[in-house]
Amino acid sequence: MHVSNECTPSTSSARMPQFRNTISSNRSTLTHSHSNPTVSKRTRPLKRKNYNNEPVPMAPLMGPNDEDVQRVERDVFVGLSKDYLDHGDQSIICDICKAKLWKKETLLGRTNNMGKSYFLCCGYGKVELPDLSEPNESYKQLFSNVGPKSKYFLKSIRRLNSMFSFTSMGGKIDKSINKEGGAPSEASNQILDVELIKELKEMLDTFNPFVKCYRMARDRLSNDPTTDLKLRILAKRDKDGRTYNLPSASEVAVLIVGDVTSLIDHRDIVVTSHSGSLKRISELHVSYLPLQYPLLFPNGDDGYRVDIPHRNIALLDDNVKRRCTMREFFSYRIQDRVGKFSLILTSRRLYQQFLVDAYTMIESEWLGYIRNKQGNLRSECVENLRTSRDEGNTDLKQVGQRVILPSSFTGGPRYMMQNFLDAMAICKWYGYPDLFITITCNPKWPEIMRCLNDTTIAPSDRPDILCRLFKMKLESLLTDLKEKSIFGKVQAVVYTIEFQKRGLPHAHICIFMHPAHKLPSPDHIDRFISAELPNPNEDPELYTLVREFMIHGPCGNHNKKSPCMVNGECSKKFPKKFREFTSTDADGFPLYRRRSGGPTFWKSGAQIDSRYVVPYNSFLLKKYQSHINVEWCNKGNAIKYLFKYINKGPDRTTCYLDNPESPDQPVKVVNEIDRYYDCRYVSACEASWRIYSFEVHYRYPSVMRLPFYLPEHQQVVFNGDDDIDDVLNKPSVTSSMFLSWMKCNEIYQEARDLNYVQFPTKFVWKSNDRCWKPRKQGISIGRIHTVSPALGEAYYLRILLNKVKGPTCFEDIRTINGIQHPTFRDACYALGLLDDDNEYIEAIKEASHSGTGHYLRNLFATMLWSNTLSRPDHVWDQSWLTL
Repeated sequence: MHVSNECTPSTSSARMPQFRNTISSNRSTLTHSHSNPTVSKRTRPLKRKNYNNEPVPMAPLMGPNDEDVQRVERDVFVGLSKDYLDHGDQSIICDICKAKLWKKETLLGRTNNMGKSYFLCCGYGKVELPDLSEPNESYKQLFSNVGPKSKYFLKSIRRLNSMFSFTSMGGKIDKSINKEGGAPSEASNQILDVELIKELKEMLDTFNPFVKCYRMARDRLSNDPTTDLKLRILAKRDKDGRTYNLPSASEVAVLIVGDVTSLIDHRDIVVTSHSGSLKRISELHVSYLPLQYPLLFPNGDDGYRVDIPHRNIALLDDNVKRRCTMREFFSYRIQDRVGKFSLILTSRRLYQQFLVDAYTMIESEWLGYIRNKQGNLRSECVENLRTSRDEGNTDLKQVGQRVILPSSFTGGPRYMMQNFLDAMAICKWYGYPDLFITITCNPKWPEIMRCLNDTTIAPSDRPDILCRLFKMKLESLLTDLKEKSIFGKVQAVVYTIEFQKRGLPHAHICIFMHPAHKLPSPDHIDRFISAELPNPNEDPELYTLVREFMIHGPCGNHNKKSPCMVNGECSKKFPKKFREFTSTDADGFPLYRRRSGGPTFWKSGAQIDSRYVVPYNSFLLKKYQSHINVEWCNKGNAIKYLFKYINKGPDRTTCYLDNPESPDQPVKVVNEIDRYYDCRYVSACEASWRIYSFEVHYRYPSVMRLPFYLPEHQQVVFNGDDDIDDVLNKPSVTSSMFLSWMKCNEIYQEARDLNYVQFPTKFVWKSNDRCWKPRKQGISIGRIHTVSPALGEAYYLRILLNKVKGPTCFEDIRTINGIQHPTFRDACYALGLLDDDNEYIEAIKEASHSGTGHYLRNLFATMLWSNTLSRPDHVWDQSWLTL
């Protein structure tokens, strides 16, 4: 396997056994090891750091330039601007789980007889997990970063965890790609502290129940090498782990002699002696986390299991909604709590690995559920189902179904496409966006520095804190835009969160202004957007902020290795040209005013002036003290670029995985889940964001996706074992959103003045009652699902639904000026919605002057293939003699 980046978490990788080649798991993070120089044990004097407040990229989980973590006395950084929006400290405590939260995170709390609780920490009190057992004091001191042993431990914690881990990552090295032999050995280039390793070994021997079980099995095998031993680590237990949370050797693992095949649960871990093969364990096994992270769970505390009930719910309740999900489990575990010391939160780079591993576990579980459900779920139109029933075929089982990712799966191709189409629906309703804003997380925000002030943990090692602060800043920014109208009245907003490789989270935001508050001229643009260095004497705060946050590069000849350099030139076209006035280019992109003769300063050996300034808004820059790029949009040419940019999908990394198949093996169907897995790149910040269930895509106002279908062609989803009569009598067949729209037109006079797309602006779909009701507040935009012209009548029906108002049946849709047409296509012609195809007829006639009959027939076939002919039969009737 070849990996091109230093840190490439991947859900498509597998863990292979490292502890005596006996146990392995089926998933984890993909890492690329590097050798590091020997850690110096000399102490250094305490120094006060001067924070320059510049956004810096997230450090990789491990790399060749790991710096020694040292204890420093942090400044409580108060920011450069008096206008900065400070969210305070984590002063709110959850009454139920005792988690510490910021005030803005607690606005949607719930109160019951146990007190006030919140979604972020314990799911409004639903999640109840036992405290992790307290480690011994000598081991806890290793996480304090005091003394050379502790510093060495924290620096090497990932390697040490791999050394003592019961499981490890598995991969196959393709030597045709990795010609240098792959990654260096974790231990061959690192002089490990023998004393520390001995101390960790003794600690695990004393407190870890899994180590005890292995020692017992080893001793038994040493006494009698001929004995057939199998070590079974149970996946389920009868006792509630919240109460019986301290595992013992007899409870968690059982030493069994002989054949135990009939007793093994499909998730149990069974370790055999001299098996000669690798085994995989499920991430749903209760012991997966302590086996993979022995340094974080030294006492062998339980990890996640699928049957953890919510608080005060009986164990016998089979309702899956009353069970703790894996996302809820990890969200609970990564909280700072009052009076609690967490090995997980203080483990630096190992914490980043833990977060990535946790999210890939969550995503793997989601995709596993989707994959397993594919074999049971079927979809067919009502007409075909009734035909099958009339023919006596009542067996609904079908074969050869594709494994697909539904549009509800966040990050999948259908999810991205549907969000893109929703954004274009907003664009259709309100016109082109007026402003494009990019805001990036600043790891040196004062709230973050105060939160970590009493620790030696770097902001990059607490991506959960970075994401939570960024989420609060983003919500405040939307409030400024929508409610406080800092640029004027806003009609619509669309944003997407992005996580670049080893980068901080940032949001791309499109703003749609009210027609009365657009920026019609360059003078209006200059009032809100600047691309110049401000005068340091007139506004020193703004000058300092622009220097720290809004300077590009330097790149070009000053830094040819800058990430923006492509083929020897800056891909962002910096440095820009000096301009006395703001204007736009031929493609509609703005050319901002950058007057010469302004202030300059030196940075990395280059003299920086206004040509290097990224466009900004002074109010936002002072308030949020972060990189906030504000751009003006003018023409329609820019809209596709903007929406393509914010919906370009997840990051991937260059990776090759060998998947050998037999030459005579049949070709597999397209598997979209495997395709999504392919080279999936997950950063620690993205993992934190998704564990907290924060939005990846946002739009205001909401867009309602409106289904439609030809008569008797509505799709019905059913199980292969369902009764065919029960399927045909489902409420979704007779009371679909589309049919209920036509019924609503019979009842409400107001509805008859609206077409299908306009309907959600005045009516609300009640899914429980399966009917439309008049809207009392808010607004929603309708978007009819797109179809290909190749579908014929369905395509023409969609055209009519955008025009016809108030129909009560399918016949009304085909009725134009009192005349009912036989097909939806004919109705489109009657409304003048289709071309007469004369241009194609003339093209064939013109080509006949020089082209052969064979050429003309190929031309006609090309026209048919392109689906551009509105009436192919009409074109044929007018040109068949020529053809």
